[in-house]
Order: sequence, then C-alpha cells, then structure tokens
Amino acid sequence: MIEPAPNEMTFLEHLEELRWRILKSLGAIALFAIIAFANANRIIAFLTAPALALDEPVVLQALKVSDMFMVQIISSLLVGLVLASPVVIFQVWRFVAPAVGRSSRTLTFSIVLFGSLFFLAGITFGYLVMLPFSLRFFTSLGGGLVENNFSIHAYLGYAAWMLIAAGLVFQLPVVSFILTRIGLLTPPFLRHYRRYALVGILVFSAILTPPDPLSQVLMAVPLLGLYELSILISHIFSKPD
Repeated sequence: MIEPAPNEMTFLEHLEELRWRILKSLGAIALFAIIAFANANRIIAFLTAPALALDEPVVLQALKVSDMFMVQIISSLLVGLVLASPVVIFQVWRFVAPAVGRSSRTLTFSIVLFGSLFFLAGITFGYLVMLPFSLRFFTSLGGGLVENNFSIHAYLGYAAWMLIAAGLVFQLPVVSFILTRIGLLTPPFLRHYRRYALVGILVFSAILTPPDPLSQVLMAVPLLGLYELSILISHIFSKPD
C-alpha cells in the first residue's frame, strides 16, 4: 500500500475539505439571499422588466397560491448567488490551488476578482441581450392570435436559469487559466481541437439553456468568443517547456 507523502492529503481528507468548501459557499449564498429577501419585490420588478417592456403585450400571472412566495425565494437566491460569487470563486480556487503549484495572495486576489467580474459580465449579457432577445422572439410567434399570459413562477425560473447559465459560461477564461497553470491545457491543444470545441459548445449550450434553438445560439456565440480568449490566456500563462 502506497502511503501519502507527509504534506499530501488523503482521498478522504480531500472529500472533507470539499465538503467544507461547499458548505461555506452555500452559507454565503444563503446569507446574501436572506438579506436580499427584504427587497424581493424590487428584485422581481427588475427581473420582470424585460418582459413588461416588450412591444407585444405580456401579462404575468400567479397561477398557484404559493407562486409569489416561490418567486420571492427564486429571486432572492439569484441575487444571493451573484453577491456571494466572490466567496464561491474563492472557495473553488482554494480547493484547486494545491494542484496549480502556488497560491500567492496576488494570484488568489486576481482569480477572485476576474472570476467575479466575468460572472457579473455574463449575468449582464444574459439580462441585456439573451433574455430580451429570446422573449421578443417567442412572444412574436403568436402573430396577435394569442395572448402572452405567462406564469410568473415559470418566467422567473426561465430568467434565473438563463442568467446563471450566462454567468457560468463566462467563467471559461478563468477555467482556462487554472487548467493551463496545472498543465492540462496548452495553446496548441486548444487550437488543434477548435473544431471539436465548436460541437462541444453547441451541446453545452443546449444543456445550459432552455430547450429552444434561439437561446442555444445566443449562448454559443459569446462562448465561441470566450474560447478564443481562452486560447490567448493559455498562451500568456502556459508554463515554458
């Protein structure tokens, strides 16, 4: 039986550390969500603004007794995730940092800062581009023959999932940096598998977005740009042979 080195953690110790990292992340999300719950109605108004600003009239309805409470929970959790994103990214980084080889304060600060900024940029892109564009497209399909009456619970679930998905895919450059420092990614590798990455991006976009081609395309286009940015980042931070 191979004994672990004195400074190495066992498999169970890694699992225990992962458990605590997850608990700390969930705790931060829950804390910010509780704080956000006090302003849940303002958050709901902000999230429903893209739907209410459409040229095609939209009516949001609460179809169940508990719908408004669930909507408040969803909106509060979404804001909690956004506000807690630096904590979540920090916990993820601290877990994978030993594999990178070094974890200076400057490097940790850079990872948390740029990871948070990219996540916020993804959320912003989803709110300003993906969500309005997809809503405008789908509400126009009725051609005035049907009324656009949406369940507010279903709408908030759709909007929250789209915004979170956009925030996650915008983490690709940060993930590329980490994997490059570990040695799992190189610029030639990324360039060589660009065509396969295109297929993977389309599949990934289909998984993350609601089941419609338009949302998948809106997710895939920026992801392709982020893939090219990841190649540049990998080239800058790749370890010399």
